[in-house]
Amino acid sequence: MSRWDFPAPFDRFLGVGLGVDVHNEQPDWREVLTQGLPADFLEVYTRGEVAQAHAVRAAADLPLLYHDDALDPILPEGIRPHELKLAVDNLGAVGAPWCVSELATRRLGERYLDFFLPIVLSEEAAQVAARNLAELDQALPGRIVAENPPYQLPVGPLHVLELMARVHELAGIPLVLDLGHLYSFQLCRGLDPLSGLDDFPLEAIVELHVAGAVIDERRAAPIYQDAHGAAEIPPVLYEMLAEVAPRCPELRVVTIEVEDADLARVTRQLEDTRAALGSLSA
Repeated sequence: MSRWDFPAPFDRFLGVGLGVDVHNEQPDWREVLTQGLPADFLEVYTRGEVAQAHAVRAAADLPLLYHDDALDPILPEGIRPHELKLAVDNLGAVGAPWCVSELATRRLGERYLDFFLPIVLSEEAAQVAARNLAELDQALPGRIVAENPPYQLPVGPLHVLELMARVHELAGIPLVLDLGHLYSFQLCRGLDPLSGLDDFPLEAIVELHVAGAVIDERRAAPIYQDAHGAAEIPPVLYEMLAEVAPRCPELRVVTIEVEDADLARVTRQLEDTRAALGSLSA
């Protein structure tokens, strides 16, 4: 019996899909649909614009997921009512069974930042995030699914996988494991790419992410620069995917985040990701 009760086609492993921002000129989500790319689903970022969410659902004949980057579940003051309403409306409009939210914030007070501030790696921060995520899980028309954020300077005593496991334990929610974000943390700590995974609750993972990146090795410690579709997916991420995916018994999807990629790169990354998954994607 499955641990997570999702409707078809997300009640089993569905396949490989694309994470797209509906406001990006490249790739244009409409072209992704009309060019017949071999994607099994789309995960859409609407930046809170409900009309865009309705437009994607009306045009798409693919299953849809929803990714929200404005909920800021790590902040002690809790979820802002306006952002919660937008998430409820967008998730309902897309008709997705879950909403992905990173354990990070883009806000510094009232100022919006163009990059993530990731969760502090502490027990106190895990409890704050779990409380907020449990509230979201009750309020949304689908499940909330927490994603590990990227790191360039981790702060706190915990390994990011320890923190994720603790959030899952406290809130009882599914998880997304972004392999590039995990690798960014391991680089900072000088650890092997999959360090810490043996003690992690892999049955909590319903989604895996891969994306393009640039690894800056000019400093003493390499820095992972998340680039999504603006760069190629590093080979190490395909190696991690091939190792991790078969170990996740509740895995439903693998998402390639392709914002800023041209269609040729999107096609190539779909092919390479399926090759890394081997028989799982057949």
